[in-house]
This record gives sequence, structure tokens and C-alpha cells, in this order.
Amino acid sequence: MTLPQPSQPEPHTLADKAEEVRAYVVAMRGGAPFLSAADGRLLVRWLEQGIGVARILAAVDEVATKRRAKRTRSRLTLSACKRSIEGKKKGAAPENRTEAPEKHTLDLSDYARELAEMAVPEGLKLERSKLVARIGSLKGHTDHEWIATEAVAAGRAFQEAAWIAAAPEYPLLQSQAESELQALKGLLKPEALAAYIEEVSRDIVQRRTPLVSAKAVWDRVSAP
Repeated sequence: MTLPQPSQPEPHTLADKAEEVRAYVVAMRGGAPFLSAADGRLLVRWLEQGIGVARILAAVDEVATKRRAKRTRSRLTLSACKRSIEGKKKGAAPENRTEAPEKHTLDLSDYARELAEMAVPEGLKLERSKLVARIGSLKGHTDHEWIATEAVAAGRAFQEAAWIAAAPEYPLLQSQAESELQALKGLLKPEALAAYIEEVSRDIVQRRTPLVSAKAVWDRVSAP
């Protein structure tokens, strides 16, 4: 007996993809719930060139990791990821692989199992279960770029829930963030410093579950 195949979803529109990138970046840095005009134009160009959401956001994760090692005066933006996506030298060609490669099958079951075993606080176990279920539900679909985008969206939803669950820790997180940004205190205006403190506070929470990131998804869907 042949089991029925899952119905295939409609591909994400450019607007859908842009919204996911916006939501992911805002979840990472906090602050204004929109991208700057420059970032918006850059994002549309990348998407129109066929660069996938997972690839763009994996670059965002990579840049965030580098920024963590050496805090700069600027906040996280898509413009800061331009070299990572378009090439390190002016005029360099983009990476050959900009979307999830079309293998015969794309099965994220191993990733779902890793997530199921991921240590989380008691208050996030339900969110972890939701995440695992969402990743598991992608099995059987054939649009690899759609799968990668959905997996990133599932991870972003988990990280948003983790930030909300961390509310009792906000004063401590702010103190930790201020400590990390000590060298910038005299260089930034108060409002800029406050925004950066929120970004670093969110980063501290996200570091607790590095398996839940766009880069983790991209590493799995782009593996040869």
C-alpha cells in the first residue's frame, strides 16, 4: 500500500521571505521592529538575485558571532553582512550556493533529534517540543528552499519564546550586557547604548541554545 505524500505548499513570496528576515533580525537585536531603508533595499536585491532566507540569516548569525568577539560601536544590520554574502572583495561573485541545494531528498530528522535532546529550562520544554514537531513536519516536502525557510522560522519562534521566558532575568542580563560593553560606554549616546544593551542581552539568551539558529539550519541543508 502506498502512503499518501504530504501536499506541497505554495512557495514563499518575496514579501514572505523579506518578513522572515525582518522578524529574525529584530528578534536578535530588539529595538525598532523594522529594517532601515538601506537594509530593506539590500534585502530586496538579495532576494531578487535568488539568495535564500536561510543563507542570508546564516550570514547574520556569522557576523553576530564575530561582533561578539570584538564589540564595535555599530549595531547589527544587514549591511554589516554584505561582505559575507556578496564576497569579501569589491566585485567578487556571490557564493555559488545561495539556496538550499536540491538533493534527491532533504530529511531534517537528525536535526529534530538533536533538538529533542537539547537541554532547556523547564519553562521552555513545551517550546522545545513545538520546535521539534515543526521541524519533523517538514519531512516529505520537496521544495528545499521552502524547508530551509520554515526551519529557520521555527527556530526564530523558539528564540522569541526564550527571550520572553527570560523576563525575570532581564536586570541580570542587562548587567552582563553592560559589562560586555564597558569599553563603549563613553563612546555611545545614552539611547544608542541602551539599544545596544538590549541587543547584547538578547544575544546572551540566544547563546544558550546555539543549535537553534539559521546557521545551524544552513549547515545542515547545504551540506554536500
